[in-house]
Amino acid sequence: MVSVADLLVWTPWCPLRTSPIDPVIPRLPGLYRVRRVGRDDLDYIGQTGMRLGQRLAMLRGLYADEMPYRDPHTAAPALWALRHATGCDFEVSVAPVDGSTQWRKGLETLAISLYRQEQGCSPTVEFGRVPVGYLASSSNNSRLVRAGKRFRGGPSPDVVHASHTSGVPLAGPLNGHAHGSEWAGHAWSDWIPLTSQLRRVIGAGSGLYRIRGDHPDFLLYIGEGRIPGRPLAHLSKLQTPGHPQAGVFSLHSRFECSWVLNEEWLSHQRLELENDLVAAHMLHLGEVPAAQFLG
Repeated sequence: MVSVADLLVWTPWCPLRTSPIDPVIPRLPGLYRVRRVGRDDLDYIGQTGMRLGQRLAMLRGLYADEMPYRDPHTAAPALWALRHATGCDFEVSVAPVDGSTQWRKGLETLAISLYRQEQGCSPTVEFGRVPVGYLASSSNNSRLVRAGKRFRGGPSPDVVHASHTSGVPLAGPLNGHAHGSEWAGHAWSDWIPLTSQLRRVIGAGSGLYRIRGDHPDFLLYIGEGRIPGRPLAHLSKLQTPGHPQAGVFSLHSRFECSWVLNEEWLSHQRLELENDLVAAHMLHLGEVPAAQFLG
């Protein structure tokens, strides 16, 4: 199995607080990983198309007295909560990545899933998870402000939230044929033509899905959410001139869908498993599905 170390060269660890100006951080796009000082387990793995130091500067809010909003960095509230609860500090290591957005995001999924494979769990605050006893802030934009829905989170010892629930481990090995019925440890449905008739074939449910076209090995897309609504939404993009996914789908003459339903999976758990599937595709076929990460 290919090790992520063969694809990513990580810098030495340096303090997160001063990382935006640390000469060890290259002025390039890439991946970054965050951990608490004195620990080996990771708290977050991310990627950015901007300069790495510029992205890391967006985490400065975790050192404020109040919990920051979810933007400009979605992980800042949860990292703030870890620091507030334990008094910890953080350090960061980065890996510059040359190539397309799809390639960089594919390497991110691979880094996360290989970590999950090794540790049995995701980085602490990956996929929107928040430490127990805290409620994360909302995003911060004009739409939320107008609707009166912007809020700042913080300690909330009496609140029970889905984001406090543990993630799920890998369902199986990151191997096998991407079109197979037991790929990556899941019990996949039969392949069904992806047409509007799909609603008559399957009742609505939540889970994972994969879409294939004419190629016998590669997939077009891997997703999670409500099924069949989410897979069918990709067909509508064919009718949107200039949509990046439409450009990929238009190269194929047929589309089929296969899925796994599980109403017990929470949203962040589906995201973990979706990440693993993209990583498995990346690991064994050398690229993400053709329409992945195109909006």
